[in-house]
Amino acid sequence: MYRATLLLFVLALAAVPAAGATVNVRTEAQLQAAVAAAGPGTEIAIAPGRYVLTRRLTIGPGQSGTATAPVVLRPQGDPGSVVLDGNGNEEPVYIPGARHVTVRGLHITGGAYHGIKVDAPARHVRIEGNRIWDNTRSGDLESQFSAIKGGGTCDPGCVADVLVEGNVITQVRRFRGNNFQGVDCNSCLRWVVRANRVTNIRGATLAGTGIQFKSGSVGTVIERNVVINSGLNGINYGGFGTPAWGRQAHEHVGGVVRNNVVTRSADAGISVIDTVNGRVLHNTLWGNGYTPDVRRYARGLVYRGNILDRPLNLRDGTRARVGGNLVLRSPREAGLFVSAARGDLHLRATARRAIDRIAPGLVADDLDGTRRPAGARADIGADEFTAAVP
Repeated sequence: MYRATLLLFVLALAAVPAAGATVNVRTEAQLQAAVAAAGPGTEIAIAPGRYVLTRRLTIGPGQSGTATAPVVLRPQGDPGSVVLDGNGNEEPVYIPGARHVTVRGLHITGGAYHGIKVDAPARHVRIEGNRIWDNTRSGDLESQFSAIKGGGTCDPGCVADVLVEGNVITQVRRFRGNNFQGVDCNSCLRWVVRANRVTNIRGATLAGTGIQFKSGSVGTVIERNVVINSGLNGINYGGFGTPAWGRQAHEHVGGVVRNNVVTRSADAGISVIDTVNGRVLHNTLWGNGYTPDVRRYARGLVYRGNILDRPLNLRDGTRARVGGNLVLRSPREAGLFVSAARGDLHLRATARRAIDRIAPGLVADDLDGTRRPAGARADIGADEFTAAVP
């Protein structure tokens, strides 16, 4: 009896990290224990397999890392070798108030409402290289659903300084909810959403937005994303929320939407809603269902260098500094692009209406990170043409 008890004690200790340690786990119980005991410098390396969670993985203030020693949740092997199945819990990964946390290279599914949720006052969170899909298991279809969700009021502090980069975010199973986003944040401060592929965020009729920041969000950078087949809008820069949550008077303040490709949204490719001092630069819209628009209120908005599938629609008496945009002859005009029907909106060498057409300096690079300008002047849209397309 004593030897059996000792063995169980030793096995439990194996899953508990020491400060700065890499902890290898291979069962759901070990994973839960390692997360609960994490601290600065802990790397939780998960053995390949599918982990059906008995409860969500919660990384709170007590599990925070530091700037030089973050807490990291990752696979032991190749990215995608680990599936976290939320098993109907609200979300598989929950980060309420922790700082300096990285979630990298995981497949995340099976949440009731979200894949990863980051609540205020969390800061310095990195969500990198994950595949996040079908976190819509709840039958409560009147609630809000998203693959990556951030927010909470800014008392005592906003959820801030979060990087969402290189993720694949999609919906595979049919979903009928009417409040559905790929990445969604209320009252968020200085988030960067970069180089993600966001596809098939579709719910009920005219429901589903790829990327949305609203409710008093400030300084968001939305760049180099490919957003395809949203049920409503591809990108909402602002929205219809509660600005007071972010201690603001408007839905969004500052920031930039640049170098994104947005195709086949049922409504607008990009909708700017109650945003002040924002910039919409060098995006490419193709085949979306309605005009790109600016709504409710706009002050200090710069809207330049974009390829638009329809003329810009300044609604509700709004204004913007507009220039250097190219409006396609039809929403699905394909001749400028390598293969628009397949979603490849790199410019062809013959796309003279877009190449070398705008003064440089608005944006330093393009969708692929290629420096601008490649010629004497910059190209319109998300792609800067070079002889060899990446």
